[in-house]
Amino acid sequence: MTSTPLATIEGMPRFRALLGPTPLEEAKALSHHLGGPRIFLKRDDLTAVGLGGNKVRKLEFIIGRVLAEGGDTLVVIGGYQSNLARISTAMAIRAGLKVELVLGGVPGEPRDVTGNLLLSHLLGANIHYVETEPRWEFGSYVDDLAARLESEGRKVAVMPLGGATPEGIAGYVLATAELMQQFDEQQIAPSRLIVSVGSGGTYCGLVLGECNLGPSYKVTGISVSRPADYLRDATIAATAAARDALGLSHAPTVSMLDINDAYVGDHYGALTDQAREAIQLVARLEGVFLDPVYSGKGMSGLIGLIRSGEIGPDETVVFLHTGGSPALFAYDAARLLAS
Repeated sequence: MTSTPLATIEGMPRFRALLGPTPLEEAKALSHHLGGPRIFLKRDDLTAVGLGGNKVRKLEFIIGRVLAEGGDTLVVIGGYQSNLARISTAMAIRAGLKVELVLGGVPGEPRDVTGNLLLSHLLGANIHYVETEPRWEFGSYVDDLAARLESEGRKVAVMPLGGATPEGIAGYVLATAELMQQFDEQQIAPSRLIVSVGSGGTYCGLVLGECNLGPSYKVTGISVSRPADYLRDATIAATAAARDALGLSHAPTVSMLDINDAYVGDHYGALTDQAREAIQLVARLEGVFLDPVYSGKGMSGLIGLIRSGEIGPDETVVFLHTGGSPALFAYDAARLLAS
């Protein structure tokens, strides 16, 4: 039997939660409003479990490995409005795992129990708050917590920020194959795929898919928090490790990576004027909700690239909707609705 590029991934432990391929929908009104190109939305906000989002694809393989290794507790790291925390808790419940959330933020940052944080509480996660300055510096807290839980007889797995592990990355290599099948069915050949980049796991999976499966598109990442140079270096390291772990033949070089950091704003989590416009446009033209942190900034990048002419009116573009809309409820309504 001839080996396929996905043979190793398809043989990995997996806790299946994704309900079939997510929709690939043409956003005709948005495309018309922007004067072209054709825009398609890959609706990974509709991955069902825990109100959905891109983390479901990652967690299928991360939780699959935890279960295969006999783990009983998942420690998850994130911000107060973490999508990963919400979805990890929901999926872990289904898998019979206990969940410990370690949520960090800068001193004085609101911890209002709303949005994703409310949902994590409703799901029954045990939540630990940590002051993190700089934002993603948790010090020894996570290691100390894991050691204490292990001393109590629990078998602990710690998920890195964003679930950006080789297992997590595998989910979006497979998503590439799913997209290519949908392109064949809809008879389109997109030239660009736009995705928000935070911790980078989704982006890494997509560029590995690009390198190894040869879709028609170029992947463009829109940073929501970190400088492009930092993300390029991190992507090279993460994809090289994932290539080997996932049995793939190719990993990207720096020159192959397209990451744009012009839409970050003041900092991670800051609602930019461009993101607010993108959220309003997509809601009012397509009836689809974006979030202020990830998909809103990512869509603002797509809109900016169209308006600058970098993406031409005759192209076909896919926007990967990573979900996160519960975070809308944690933001000031007047700010979101401002014109």
